[in-house]
Amino acid sequence: MQSESAAEPTVLIVGSGPAGLFAACELVRHGVTPRIVESRLEPHHETRGTALQPAVLELIDRGGLIEPFLDASVHIKRVHVLGPGLQQLAEMTLANIGCKYEHQCSLPQWHTEAILREHLESCGVRIEYGTQVKAIEDDPAGLRVTVEAGGREEVFTTSYVLGAGGAHSITRHSMHEHLAGDTYGGRYIVADMKHRLPYQPECGRVIVGAEGFVLVSPLPDERWLIFVNRDEADTRSELPSAAELSELLNRRAGVDLGMHDLRWASYFNMHMRAAERLSDGRRFLLGDAAHLSSPMGGEGINAAFMDAADIAWKLALVVHGSGKPALLDSYAAERGAADHHVLEVSNEIHNAVMELIAMCRDGMPTLPPADPVKGMAIVRRRSMLDVSYAGSALVGEASAAVEGPAPGERFPVRHRLSGTGHHVIVFGEAPRLDHLRARWNGLVSVVDASSEGFDASAAGVPNGGAILVRPDGFIGFRAAPADEATMAALDAHLASYLVPGSHQAV
Repeated sequence: MQSESAAEPTVLIVGSGPAGLFAACELVRHGVTPRIVESRLEPHHETRGTALQPAVLELIDRGGLIEPFLDASVHIKRVHVLGPGLQQLAEMTLANIGCKYEHQCSLPQWHTEAILREHLESCGVRIEYGTQVKAIEDDPAGLRVTVEAGGREEVFTTSYVLGAGGAHSITRHSMHEHLAGDTYGGRYIVADMKHRLPYQPECGRVIVGAEGFVLVSPLPDERWLIFVNRDEADTRSELPSAAELSELLNRRAGVDLGMHDLRWASYFNMHMRAAERLSDGRRFLLGDAAHLSSPMGGEGINAAFMDAADIAWKLALVVHGSGKPALLDSYAAERGAADHHVLEVSNEIHNAVMELIAMCRDGMPTLPPADPVKGMAIVRRRSMLDVSYAGSALVGEASAAVEGPAPGERFPVRHRLSGTGHHVIVFGEAPRLDHLRARWNGLVSVVDASSEGFDASAAGVPNGGAILVRPDGFIGFRAAPADEATMAALDAHLASYLVPGSHQAV
């Protein structure tokens, strides 16, 4: 039986994983209430993606949700790479990375989703479980969506669809897109368990040997997320018993891990794939619907959060009439480039582990002395602090190149900016400020850097000037020096995608 929907949503979110839930949280924060549908009958209780990177913690902080994540998680401040006999080969530390959060937050994915879901429920937004999207079709009024729940079909029209339904995305299929790329060789197991191996607090481990690797990452309640490669001859479909998995882990680690209390396990393959198009103007792909990366780097769930943060503020502006429709074109350009960067970082980490395994076949690996500068760059890449939207139509400048963050990069202290609008931060004197305040009232706040204690060099204007910080905390424009010409250019940049006089609350 088919029915027409009485209340048609402006934004439909398909999927209630981290991407869909955080996109919903951000849309609500920006004044847009989405409809969320989920084909599963109830929330899952699987561990899956666990480590939230420092750059993503900043986004969660800006969204006003950081406290429950800090309280519920294990804070990972360093990772040790161990060889045969658990001999330490290398260490990655997150100290002094130039971020408020010098750690990862590690917690099961089901708990991450529970925090986001509880926040949405407190805002009056519920998830429609057991609701499967059957079709998404173009319609003169937007998109015509058919869903089925409890044996009844419902047809409604929506303006925008956020496809966050995972690798088998109906939204992506409706765009005639697929995930292009490669699948890594080998087969793998992920598990949630306890072990009795002595360990240092706030520390993850990657153990390599001649036969493969074991990744051991701490979780709350003294539990551990484990990744391990399967034997090449092991092609069975049924999961190993706890005893079989324990024996495999011990062989890979070269010691008795003392595995016990196995709570969850699953087989998986590792991929390096991405959709060619992330958007067609009305449909937007987020998270695993858009890209799949090796879990060695733990970047997948973090890219999902960043996808959500990028589309939410843009979509909200357009829905409110405060942003030009072309603003939405920047999502595919910005997140497409950033997601490919994430795939590259994950691939680098994956290949580094595989190279160490190969070296172990010739004995104990010997690594060259660490280069502190290169090491810090690697850690910042790993922490997703080097993501840049340079080259986007939403990024520009009227200034000479200087040291410090460039347009397109994150504002280093973005967590200190409040509200949901843009901020023009002025270092020293600048003309046209009254004009900016009047023209962009409700959309842009003008901030005196000296009164807030912002550092000019850290903002990329060591000799003074002004920067435009977007709602997602990235620098959208730099005017240096801040004179009539450069401030007029900043004003014109805002006018390229915002609608003056639309008065969205900041």
